[in-house]
Amino acid sequence: MKALRGRLLVEGELRVGALKIDSGRIAAVELESSPAADVHELPIVAPGLIDLHIHGFGGADAEVELDKMARALALSGTTAFQPTLFPDDPKRLGRTSARVWDEAQVINGRGDCARVVGLHLEGPFVNPLAAGALPRERIVEPSRDALRDLLGSATGDGHGIRTMTLAPELVGARELIDELTLSGIRTSLGHSRASYADAKAVATDREVGATHLFNAMTGVHHRAMGLAGFALTGGVTYAEIIGDLTHVSGEAIELALAACGPRRLCLISDALPGAGTGCDVFHWHGRDHSVHGGAAWFAGECGDQLAGSATGQLEAVRRLVVGGHVTVEEGLAMATEAPARALGLEGELGALVAGARADFLVLGRESLELSEVWLAGERISGNEPG
Repeated sequence: MKALRGRLLVEGELRVGALKIDSGRIAAVELESSPAADVHELPIVAPGLIDLHIHGFGGADAEVELDKMARALALSGTTAFQPTLFPDDPKRLGRTSARVWDEAQVINGRGDCARVVGLHLEGPFVNPLAAGALPRERIVEPSRDALRDLLGSATGDGHGIRTMTLAPELVGARELIDELTLSGIRTSLGHSRASYADAKAVATDREVGATHLFNAMTGVHHRAMGLAGFALTGGVTYAEIIGDLTHVSGEAIELALAACGPRRLCLISDALPGAGTGCDVFHWHGRDHSVHGGAAWFAGECGDQLAGSATGQLEAVRRLVVGGHVTVEEGLAMATEAPARALGLEGELGALVAGARADFLVLGRESLELSEVWLAGERISGNEPG
């Protein structure tokens, strides 16, 4: 049995104690009631980060080089993720999903890569008027036939699809949410022009999330709350939020945190392949992207347009903490416990509790510098600080 002492993130607090590891799992969490004087010298030990929404990282695309992406993510502190795919013709998207999921099974058998916990389809049943960086020509009207073309005979696990972003105001959205639920697929509302009433109409008595809160959706106004307002007032089970401080201001993140709490607000990267490389320019999906402000941009019809983030999860936590927008505990909970709860994986991932997978990080006590990454109870090589 292995043991590691530090300031453990337990139930949203940093507590001094020891983590006991056996057979790839956390065997015990032993907290100290009277910590020794060296408490402030101890590193932070936190669960591995979980990214619900990410298109690429480390120069790799989720659809093309998933193994390279999963390895780069693990070395950056994200130990589980949902590869996120762009909209496409339903039949073609179904085939792509099946291929990526098959590759994920091989990756999940390795011990040095972030774990793929399912796929996230960002469309195709979204509003073309709120497409953002999504290709409008690949957006499809909701219908059972289109969903059947996408899923084929699969029921979620067959194609590995765990989450789908959908615009609630579209005709047929309510029926599709019910079909997705029957197939074991979670719905996240986004890329939408929905009113508060539109969102409420499809979400009442259904568990839904919100895709990258504030971005590509109707916002908050005192006479028209919109989809963002619906999410902030408790209408969704969880809400994603991008933490690069370009997609969403620090003040808006504070508002979302106050409304949702760190156990319901999920910090995502929405990263593109250029993230984690330090590059200034990269080419992806037929576009040249430039990187500045922690985000990736492309030349749109009316000037530079946001495409996604160039900031990984752990770097986003650091930015939010340094900016005074979240505490260390809140930032880490938003990237661990909240996404695990959103996926129904609490007890397995996202928390330092007995029985969970021993996926965790060792971080510098002040800088949150990543010094160690552990996957299934084994320290992986290649992430040593230099």
